[in-house]
Amino acid sequence: MKTKKIAMTAVLAAIICVLAPLSLPAGEIPLSLATFAIYIIAATVDWKYSFSAVIIYILLGAAGLPVFSAFTGGLQKLVGVTGGYIIGYIPCVLIIGLMISKLESKKWIYPLSMILGTAVLYALGTAWFIFQTKSQLGAALAACVVPFLPGDAIKIAAACAVGITLRKRIKKFI
Repeated sequence: MKTKKIAMTAVLAAIICVLAPLSLPAGEIPLSLATFAIYIIAATVDWKYSFSAVIIYILLGAAGLPVFSAFTGGLQKLVGVTGGYIIGYIPCVLIIGLMISKLESKKWIYPLSMILGTAVLYALGTAWFIFQTKSQLGAALAACVVPFLPGDAIKIAAACAVGITLRKRIKKFI
């Protein structure tokens, strides 16, 4: 069983590593598929697997592998303006994973958990952005949150549809 769990965690980390670098420039904060990957893995497996996968992803990126947005990596990304968002993936995946684990039979918990996880992600990322750039809250929200709301709403809807279906199927294997 341990081998199966390790393999599952590695596959989940690989999914994040493949999707996260795919991004479009949108000012200082790029629009990437990292959050979509986080939503999917948190919705489909036990929170321990998804949490471990996110930690592995961040460590791989910190070590210099090009797994962050626009195929970048290194510690400079974690201490740069987008570092708060990368670190924010940790509480985001925990919130989603824990809420779904507790109430997975209730379909409304999927989008609610993703919205709450994203709110915490935005809060941490925007706070770090303000610290790094010395910008005002309004300007930071306009740059770091508002442009991403429509895309994240689409990602959440897609991840809910996929996550609910996949969770049932993946549980059989783990």
